[in-house]
Amino acid sequence: MQSPSSSSRLAANLIKQAKQTFSNILRSSNLNNNLNNNCTSHATDGMKRSLDFEPLTRLLSKITKHDLNFTLLDDVRCLSESNSNSEHFSSSVAYENALTFLSSKAPVFYMKLYEDNLISAGIFIIKQNHKMPIHDHPNMYGLIKVLDGHGHINAYSALGQPQTSDNENLNCTKTTSTSIHAQSDVAVLYPDRSNIHEIYATNNDHCAFLDILAPPYSNENDCSFFEVFPNPVDSTNNATCRYLLKRVYATDYYTESLQYTGPTIS
Repeated sequence: MQSPSSSSRLAANLIKQAKQTFSNILRSSNLNNNLNNNCTSHATDGMKRSLDFEPLTRLLSKITKHDLNFTLLDDVRCLSESNSNSEHFSSSVAYENALTFLSSKAPVFYMKLYEDNLISAGIFIIKQNHKMPIHDHPNMYGLIKVLDGHGHINAYSALGQPQTSDNENLNCTKTTSTSIHAQSDVAVLYPDRSNIHEIYATNNDHCAFLDILAPPYSNENDCSFFEVFPNPVDSTNNATCRYLLKRVYATDYYTESLQYTGPTIS
């Protein structure tokens, strides 16, 4: 385990690298044009963007729960298995976080690490037997690195049509379906590829992951929810093609905030 000072530097360097990466990418990218073209035409561009992300994904892959002092799932296990009081926890905030997690009916929790007008970074925690339903990141990039627990991610790309709120039905391909854990590679979601996604907690466990978005959500740039159905007009018999029917409101999904207990990031 790294020293506190090393962990603090690594966390700060991660945010610095994320800001530099997305400042360069967003400056040179015309996202609106990207959204109006299909995924196939972006093979070369996608390869270039993968290279653009390499310094950030390399650094993000090194981040562990210890670097962010993320003890929530360990604290929850401790609290569930014994009658521990606050003296057994690293801080009173960690104790309160664990109590909130166990007592709340929220399916997903969020710890905010950092946000400005370029990026947002935070930790999502999906409770055991729950999921983050199918949703999108319109005009946004996303990176996911699991810190603790186990999950599964399914991601979809829209085919030949803009991924806008005007389209109630999107014809898509499933581009990713894989289990994720702390040793997994960083998952990258692009504005025009693998943007629509869902994440489950699996293995009878919770799932906590660090999430970096660029640009952040805003009132003009909010997410939509979807349901997935087999594509009845798919003549290729390709089982990965789906209609994603947009849901205006996911009635059973909401998040609750927890306090971040890691190194200060400015």
